[in-house]
Amino acid sequence: MIRPPTWTALAALVLPVFAVACSPTGLPVAPPSVALPDPPRAAAAPPVDDAPAAESRRKVRAMLARVAAARGLPAKHEVAIRVLDRAGILAAIRAHVDKETPAAAVEHEGELLAALELVPPSYDFVEGTYALIQGRIAGFYEPGDQTMYLVDDLGDAEAAETLAHELDHALQDQSFPLAAMIEYVPGEGDRTSAVHAVLEGDATSAMLDVVAGSAFAVSEGALRTLLAASNALSDVGATTPHVLQASLSAPYSDGFGFVQRERTAGGWAAVDAALRSPPVSTEQLLHADKYASREPPIPVPVPGLAALGPGFRAVLDDVIGEQGLRLMLEEWASPPVAERGAAGWGGDRYVIARRDDAAGAHTIAVGWHAVMDTERDAVELADILEKRFGKPCRERPALGPLGYRRRGRTVVVAAGPYRRQGTATAAAGTCAGAEKWIEELLRGSVDADHRP
Repeated sequence: MIRPPTWTALAALVLPVFAVACSPTGLPVAPPSVALPDPPRAAAAPPVDDAPAAESRRKVRAMLARVAAARGLPAKHEVAIRVLDRAGILAAIRAHVDKETPAAAVEHEGELLAALELVPPSYDFVEGTYALIQGRIAGFYEPGDQTMYLVDDLGDAEAAETLAHELDHALQDQSFPLAAMIEYVPGEGDRTSAVHAVLEGDATSAMLDVVAGSAFAVSEGALRTLLAASNALSDVGATTPHVLQASLSAPYSDGFGFVQRERTAGGWAAVDAALRSPPVSTEQLLHADKYASREPPIPVPVPGLAALGPGFRAVLDDVIGEQGLRLMLEEWASPPVAERGAAGWGGDRYVIARRDDAAGAHTIAVGWHAVMDTERDAVELADILEKRFGKPCRERPALGPLGYRRRGRTVVVAAGPYRRQGTATAAAGTCAGAEKWIEELLRGSVDADHRP
């Protein structure tokens, strides 16, 4: 299934399946006796004599019946399939992303990672992302044309697992239309990430029911470990920054944990209810009590740019969210420390500012404003920043200054400005300028006594 890019899954412009890495293979499950309705007359495909295509359609039909029985969702019509080589799959993905997502949004998300030293400043974020996709993709379901796309070089077991996972997405789409749920909406990255994770958790849980007998035979921790190993040991994983690998796995493992909690509480009916009313933040996704109480994120204003001086404009602003914050902190601290540091998230907003210069160069600055649930949570976050970056501000030759400050429950970070021309970057500011911007960010703070 295609989804728009957001911070928490920057490497997952599409949703590849790692079923082969996270479930036993060689466990045949007899297809249940489920009769699929004939496709609507208007949607019927013309007769095709090609034997491989006919065999692919037969496999899709059989697997759709199995998944429908395991998942408890009706198969309202058949699902078309296209089998492509990896170059063809990647071309389809590029075409979708070009159509659905502003190119500048993808480019500037890469600047967020570079400014915070999560990827090297020279890393080609867009092409690196596509390389990761091409190397790891097994197949995807596209809600736009209601078609299952499958890579042509999969073994039988991996193809079956991919079909089971992606045809669950097709069943979701037939009962809970997905296009509107995952549509790219500027500034709503964390909400979209939460929905995306529920969809992936649902498909992973159903797939394990089909190919392994029960999803409850696999723990969330085991799934997380197997996904990480699958990424790290792949050829493309060796050249991909860790944060992108982790971002690729997070929707599956976090979403699986959410779905398994819902299934334990109320079976698949509870998951259906979650698809009708999904979590509105990754905080709700990760914490059962916050989803149950529908605790809303704290609204945080877009950081101002006046202190940067003339010429700068906001080219992207969005919410990192608790899941994204955890992924970020995992690059700077141990997983338990990162998880605790992110668990106090209340709300946030970042902005990418850009000034176009002469000769095709441009200058970038990143501002981030986070509000934690309590002052103690803010102290924990600031401590992680201090251990990683020192205090109170550090000047960097390639990326300009990076400074941060805590005030009450608020933590703000100012990174840059730095000038970019191609893959080359150079500092374009000092800590004196960063301190002025930090003061501006703090003036827009939201704390216990000041809510918008």
